[in-house]
Order: sequence, then C-alpha cells, then structure tokens
Amino acid sequence: MSAIRVLYGDRDTYGVQKSAVEEIESIFGIKWNAMIWDGKAEVPDLPDDAQLENDLSAVVGREKVSMDHAARLKHSFGLSSIEVEMLREGKYPEIVDAVVEPDKEDLPKLMAFLKSKNIRSIIYGGGTSVNGSILFRRSGKTIAISVGRLKEFRLLENIATVGSGWKGLELERKLNESGYTTGHFPESILSSTVGGWIATKAAGQESNYYGSIENRVVGASLVRSDGHLEDVLSPRESSGLMARDIALGSEGRFGLISEAAIKVDRLPVTRYYRSFIVRDFASGIHYMRNLDKIPALVRMSDAAETEFSFKNTAESFGLRYVRRRISGKGFREPCLMIMIDNDQNRITRPENSISLGRFPAVTWERDRYERPYLGNELWKRGIVPDTLETSALWTNMLELHRSTVEIFEKMRKEREIRGFIMSHISHLYKQGACVYFTFAIRSDNVLEDISALRDAMLENFISHGSPVTHHHSPGTLMRKFENREKLNMQSKFIDPLFAGGDIY
Repeated sequence: MSAIRVLYGDRDTYGVQKSAVEEIESIFGIKWNAMIWDGKAEVPDLPDDAQLENDLSAVVGREKVSMDHAARLKHSFGLSSIEVEMLREGKYPEIVDAVVEPDKEDLPKLMAFLKSKNIRSIIYGGGTSVNGSILFRRSGKTIAISVGRLKEFRLLENIATVGSGWKGLELERKLNESGYTTGHFPESILSSTVGGWIATKAAGQESNYYGSIENRVVGASLVRSDGHLEDVLSPRESSGLMARDIALGSEGRFGLISEAAIKVDRLPVTRYYRSFIVRDFASGIHYMRNLDKIPALVRMSDAAETEFSFKNTAESFGLRYVRRRISGKGFREPCLMIMIDNDQNRITRPENSISLGRFPAVTWERDRYERPYLGNELWKRGIVPDTLETSALWTNMLELHRSTVEIFEKMRKEREIRGFIMSHISHLYKQGACVYFTFAIRSDNVLEDISALRDAMLENFISHGSPVTHHHSPGTLMRKFENREKLNMQSKFIDPLFAGGDIY
C-alpha cells in the first residue's frame, strides 16, 4: 500500500540546537533520536468511478483530471492538528471522488456540468488550512477543484491582477523582477496561495505597514454555480457589495475565487532592524500601546517563547552576555522584541530595555518561513503542535494572555498530559493587536485532549470579548463558536455546489 506525506511543506530538516533538544526531551519525556512516525499516511483503497472520470475529462480534458487514490487523499485534508493526528491514527476524513485542475476558460462549463449532475466540490489551494476548511460532509459525489493552473498575471498601475493559484513566494519573486512586492508575508508563504489568503481573510507578518489582505485586494473574480461576479479594475468602487467583499473570508463556500486584483508596492530601498529585551510582557504591551508611529513589523515574544528562542540559539559569547545583562537588570520574565521598518526608521527603544542590536531581527527575518518545519520535527517524535490566535484590545491583552496560559496549564495537569505553551504579540493596531499562542502536547489520548484544550482556550477568547481567530479564518473546527445569527446571514451567500466547511 502506498503512502503520502501529510506534514507541512516538502522536507523535514529544521535545525534544533542542543539546549532546545534537551528542553523538549525534558518537557515531553522523549528521546530526540527516537522517531516514531515518518509523517506519512497510507493511501486507502478507494472506489473508482470510470463514468465520472470520462464525464469530467469530456468537460476539461483528460490531462486535467486525476482519479489517483493518493491525489484524492492529498486533496481531502488540511494541516490542522486534528486532521493530521487523525491521519496519523489511520482515521480518514471524507475523501473526494476525483481531482480536477481546470484552466480559467474551463470554469464556466465545469460549473455547469457539476450543477447539472448535482456533484459537489471543494476548492483546494495550497492545502495549508489549519482550521478544517477543506473537511466536508459527504452528500453524494464530491470532487476537489485545484486552482494550480489559475496563474493569470497582469501588472498595471501598481495593481497586479493574478490568478488565485499563485503560491505566495512564487508570486513575490515574480513581482520582485519588476521591483514590486505584494506586501503580504504569511509564515506559510512557501505553500499558501493567493486564493487561500483571500478566502481566509489572512494577515501577513508586515501588516502594520502594508495592511492585511483586505487592504491589498481591490477587486476579485468569483465563479459560482449561478454565475460569474467580477469587479471593475479600479482603485476603489462604491457600488454596494462587490465580488471582493463576498470573496474575503468566504472559505471556499461562496464561490471559486479565480482571480484577484492586488495593490502592489515598490520594494523598500532600505530595511531597518532592531531588537530589544524588555522587562516583562506588561511593560512590552505598555510600550506597543503607546507607539506614536508603528514600524512595519513589531513582534514581542512572552517569557516562555523568549527562553525557547535563547535555547534554540547556538551557544556564544553574545548569548552569554545577553543573559548576564538580563540577570544584572533583575528581569525575571524577559521578553524579546524585534522590530523591522521600511525606508523610514520609526523604531524607538523601549524604556529600560536591553538593546540587542540588529542581529536577532535579521536572523528572525532570514528564518521566518522555516518555523513550520519545527512542527514537523515534533510530529515525528509523537508530540502534537498546534496554534490559536486572536486579537484583543490593549485593555484586555494582558489578562487574555494570562488567563489563556493558566487554562492550558490547569487542564494539562488535570489531564496528566505533557505540554508546553508560549505566545507572542504581533500585527499592531492603535486599538490592540494579535495574540498568537503556540502549544504542544504529548498524550495517550491526543484527539480528545487537544480538542478539549482548543475549545477551552477559544471559550476564554470569547469570554474576553475577542474573536476566535485574527487571521486564519474559523473553518469547520471553530464554526461552532461563531454567532448563529451571523452564520445564518452568511449562509445566504453559500453556493450549494461547494461542500467545504459544512461539517457543523
């Protein structure tokens, strides 16, 4: 029986320093060299449908249709901890009956065919969804529509009209050739697509400067079973609900995003980098809250994330010097803050902080797309990594962080599981910021424990007036926490052709 990779990206190598390895071994009770999983899931035997293959081939061409069992499995799950763990345990989600990768001109006739045969579909971009957006409840035949061939590219007046199938870094390099940038830099940029960014209402790491995806998209083209919506290419439009508005946050339920018009910026001429250690989380929040001018990127790790960063840094004179400075200042819960700015230097030094110079910020930027590979290393050793992120007003932020960490630790002890939680603040606004929690557990009952932890942390977000997500979209895994009236209103846009996101 063949097997497919179910972890992020296409490789596993991630450099983990000796001190970090020792920390992970101590927390989770493992031996680093003892890997228990290769990150692959066996491809199950699936029913073949020759009639469906012939019908789809007649519509889009045989070379754009795959009935391969491995391809069908690959296009039926995302990268949430729950989906990956289920596959690790040999528990499979609903698997599509075929994979179609149409060209743009195929879409109208493909929609008409699917509608006439009452065949449902899910839309597949880069497969990096972390909230179950791809999962579906079977209701007859279901296919996956991959957007991999949707690669239009037109550049006019600082607006790039691009197909939804462009992967992030691929598009960024294309624009860089002309001196432009998308200004959108998610950690998943190696694999995530333009369509996925829009469908999940994503925010890139430099959203302070460039804005989130809703600030970059000026128009969209949306293909539905009942027609085609397309915005006029213009800087702004005031004509009520646009295709752009329906596409943003649609999670594959309101139609297939085929193209988007995105504002692009000239590449910055100069980048400024600075890094500091602040006394504790509260003093860092106070500094960020009172910034008159916000740099392109401001990111503060809490004490746990800061300590892990130190342990995953090669031992050196510089690191020992930093630790001595922290001790000398009496910082008991030091927090690392990095800042980057474009063309104009708006970086100011936090009061009573320790300056670390440029190096930590430069290093962070160099490695910023590599960190998901650390999750792969954990998965292979029986440790389940996960993340939850939300946004909070400045007045609520400290308490939200404290209570979320407290809930995690309380439940970890009650359930007698090994685990670790750390956090950082990023994506600053005048009103507040994004709070991002990274946690990992090792348990004999992973699915029940990770689900219980996620639910408790999300309920805590809601009790503090925060949303269930800042930039990943709720997906099927979080939809039960969404306001029912809002969901009912949104349901008026749901295209019955698209099956994704209808578990709850």
